[in-house]
Amino acid sequence: MPYEIELFLPPGLQTVYLGIIAFSGIMIGITFNFLSGTFSDRLNSRLGRRRPMIVIGSAIVVLSLIVFIFIRNGVLSVFLIYILIEIGSNIAYGSYQPLIRDVIPSSQRGASSGIGGFFTLVGSAFGFGLSGLLLGSGRIELAVILILITVAAGASITVLTIKKDDYISNSEIISRRILGTIRSVVRSGKFKWMATANFFITVGSSGLVFFEYYYFEYSLDLKNAAIYVAIAGVTILMISAVSTVGIGILADKVNKDLLLLVFPLISGFSILFISFIHVFYMFLLLGALIGIVYGNYFTITNSYMSFIVPHGSAGKYLSIFLVSTEVGAAFSPLIYGVVLYAFKSSGSLAYSRLFELSAVLYFIGFILILLKVVDRKSLERHKKID
Repeated sequence: MPYEIELFLPPGLQTVYLGIIAFSGIMIGITFNFLSGTFSDRLNSRLGRRRPMIVIGSAIVVLSLIVFIFIRNGVLSVFLIYILIEIGSNIAYGSYQPLIRDVIPSSQRGASSGIGGFFTLVGSAFGFGLSGLLLGSGRIELAVILILITVAAGASITVLTIKKDDYISNSEIISRRILGTIRSVVRSGKFKWMATANFFITVGSSGLVFFEYYYFEYSLDLKNAAIYVAIAGVTILMISAVSTVGIGILADKVNKDLLLLVFPLISGFSILFISFIHVFYMFLLLGALIGIVYGNYFTITNSYMSFIVPHGSAGKYLSIFLVSTEVGAAFSPLIYGVVLYAFKSSGSLAYSRLFELSAVLYFIGFILILLKVVDRKSLERHKKID
């Protein structure tokens, strides 16, 4: 999207438009994510409960990408297609996420999240690498074709794999009333605070990737920024992927509360250090560290949340938790776009302000997890044992 927006807008407007478009698309997608997760909890069809929504959402994404190949003649068309992609992907993911509770034994959820995180990060690394190289050579149509093939293949494999496990008994059907959902979340203790902390951490992290292209081009003064985005994406994500499996397996055997605290804290300090450096190789080193802890934070979070959501309501609660992620992901580029626009006269220092704000948001998330989520007595006992 940064690449496409650059084709239609002058530099001074690119960041704020990117922020507005990302915010709008993600916020619209959030509604469909929640509806998909909640509806799939109570769906009792011949095809199962999760599979129909995964197929529908993936089909919307594939069709939107096909339209994008032929129609992208302005910012408005890019915006509309992005909204459709957000709607489709959120419909699919809202029904996909509860599968960790549906089909994975509690003793294996950490390992499962780690392995899932590994493939997610490896896939993202390939996506960054291939799309960056193809964008750098002007082959955006081929990049989009590869993405839609991957989405179609991934959805097909998923619905075939869960075929025998994707059914629901009448006793598991839950209410869809919004007020009831809100009341249950308010009474949920750790869940609501973890969702709030997750919101701040997501605001601090997800928006940065939107502006990485512009950071390399305008702050680090790198030519052909798409290639550097590809290099950074592949390097950071592959390193993160390798660590994710080990951490996921380790999470089944160690104190998850400790891991929930360590990862946001390390990320916050690493991003803060980036604000003081202006060379690509240092960005790559710190980015690799951030990638390791950021990827593992979400891996541990998925496992942790599966233990604190009520049985029979995994789709509803995990969809609500994903809403905290998606709302954070929506506000993040909007806030960062406005910050870059406000400090545009400061040159490269504008990006330093961006990283400083990101670090502060990470620290807020860390404080909330420390005070409201983790069992501090358990941490103290763990420390004494060590």
